[in-house]
Amino acid sequence: MSQENVEILRQTNEAFNRGDIEGFLSFCKDDVQVEDLHNAPDMPPIMTGKAELRRVFAAWSDAFDNFTGEIEEYIDVDDRHVACVVHYRGTERDTGLEVDFRGVDLWEFKDDQLFRGTLGYRDRHEALEAVGLSEQDAHAES
Repeated sequence: MSQENVEILRQTNEAFNRGDIEGFLSFCKDDVQVEDLHNAPDMPPIMTGKAELRRVFAAWSDAFDNFTGEIEEYIDVDDRHVACVVHYRGTERDTGLEVDFRGVDLWEFKDDQLFRGTLGYRDRHEALEAVGLSEQDAHAES
């Protein structure tokens, strides 16, 4: 597993959890692309570029109190990809609806920055299958 990529994800996740959108985006390529497999109906399923990510993160921040994603496990995919088991939690500000979702996010790196992400795979198997690997090919780090 690329320890550099894991460290980038750790720092990116810390920025996300403290609501530091600019800190999060500082780890991303300008043309970053993020696909949310469980996007809200009023949000795009695929976001491209920092400006669009900034708009979506601002909408999440406006809608939720204390929305966080705690990485529970890093999964060694290959030298360009890291998957992580993430436990998302938050409370919708207007309705009090609680979000409590555990999924696997898959990130691709380019030039030591986040280049492409897919959020919300059901499990490790599904995320690894997306890059043509099996459970036997991957290794985990908590």
